[in-house]
Amino acid sequence: MSELIVRENVYISDASSKEDLFKELYDKLKADDLVNDKFLQMVEEREKNYPTGMDMSLVSDSLPNIAIPHTEAEACKVTRVIPVKLNNKISFNNMIDPEKELDVSFIFMILNSEGGMQTDVLAKIMDFVTKTQGIEELFSLDSEDKIYEFIEKNF
Repeated sequence: MSELIVRENVYISDASSKEDLFKELYDKLKADDLVNDKFLQMVEEREKNYPTGMDMSLVSDSLPNIAIPHTEAEACKVTRVIPVKLNNKISFNNMIDPEKELDVSFIFMILNSEGGMQTDVLAKIMDFVTKTQGIEELFSLDSEDKIYEFIEKNF
């Protein structure tokens, strides 16, 4: 799984809304030729119809809520996971209870050019977040290099 995460695509964002976050990521990912022109609209549309916020208090009260946004394969040129620490909590709707909003502090955006791997990648992210010893440390790190090193060591 660590081959799905590369240092150049680990980010810390100051965005304060989903729209700003998705636009910021689209600009970076498009500049790196990882997504195509359809990506921004498709990820926004998918998030609206199929929310990706996850209430991590069900796992542990010490974990912040996360989101795992993604879109269809036709918008992605590679298969990769993009970890993003959010300096400002951003409201995402709950994957399980879409009417409920969650304040999210970290996202793992899935780029999936291959289509069928989505559930495998999602399961690996969930295993990482719920089973990694000391995962709380990841969410307190304040540099992209440290975030990448933690993920590379534990993913």
